Amino acid sequence: MGVIKNMKKAFSLLTIIMIMIFVTACSGAGTEGTSSADGGDSSKEGVISIGTTPVGVSYNAIGNGLAKVISTNSSLKISVKPTNGISAWGPQLDKGEIQLGVGSGPDLAWAFNGENGYKAVKNMRLLVRGNYLSVTGAAVPKDSDINSIADLKGKRVSADYPGSAIAKMILTAALNANDLTWDDVKKVPIPNTAAGIEALQDNRVDAAFALTPTTPIMQEAHNSVGLKSLNFLDDVSPDEIDEVPQDVIDEITSIVPGVQLTKIPANGYIAEEAVGVKYPAQMVASTHLSEDAVYEIMETLWENYEDLAPIHAWLKTWTPESFFDPDPTLPYHPGAVKFYRDKGLWNDEVEKVHQDLLKQAE
Repeated sequence: MGVIKNMKKAFSLLTIIMIMIFVTACSGAGTEGTSSADGGDSSKEGVISIGTTPVGVSYNAIGNGLAKVISTNSSLKISVKPTNGISAWGPQLDKGEIQLGVGSGPDLAWAFNGENGYKAVKNMRLLVRGNYLSVTGAAVPKDSDINSIADLKGKRVSADYPGSAIAKMILTAALNANDLTWDDVKKVPIPNTAAGIEALQDNRVDAAFALTPTTPIMQEAHNSVGLKSLNFLDDVSPDEIDEVPQDVIDEITSIVPGVQLTKIPANGYIAEEAVGVKYPAQMVASTHLSEDAVYEIMETLWENYEDLAPIHAWLKTWTPESFFDPDPTLPYHPGAVKFYRDKGLWNDEVEKVHQDLLKQAE
């Protein structure tokens, strides 16, 4: 009898264990969802991750702002994943391990195509265009005798930037537009934009890629050691931008496609109105994220964009008027296409560009 009783207890225990395993498996499947290269299912119960730059760089602040507004005003929960930049979170987004990301338009286009040191991220899709970033190109210590790009000859300049090709390429364009190359300076390898400013602050470089004045790490460095900006073009004043020869503009845009010369108002370490370039920030998604989830993200940002403005200066211009890019450099996510169709913004011209870009993902 004792043996039979023990066998019954063992059978009951085994049954309970099997039920628990079944329930856990079902629960896990509901959280993770399934992946599909054409916008497959992705459960709303799971936490969606957004890849950003390191903490202290504005793209991280942007990611946190977007995550807060989406999580607060929708059924979705967004988690921010600070990384070394697109080179780090891009491959994860390609696999669906990270579902969203924010970065510069040129960087994202290069990553999609596998250019400028990026591994190709063919499963990246565009959601919205955000603010335009205006940068002068290079920043130096305030008490430095470096007052122009030409003065960088023979100086230690932050270089490589594997976490952010835009930094390397804008510095490349600034050097070339002022008759210099990387061979004319002492290149100091830097992993990301934040590290470049830290190196400048610690006197390990004489010049670094200049982040916008509202970037926390830029403000910290300026308050600590004092910084100043260098005009993107040495012999051009802000009032002379419209007179820049087309061949100079063509040389700049051949290095950084889509950038435009612009006036940058005095702010922070930028002591007076300066000559710089501007390019857009963008939010992207993985094809592994479902069409429904993307549509909900789009709808949430569209209806609650005013909540973004108080979070960060960049987010003040993340508005419905700017979200849709009629000349995209990335194909749109199916959920974004549906959303923009519903808003009456999609047209035959955008569809053609979109389809051409999709062919590049094949």
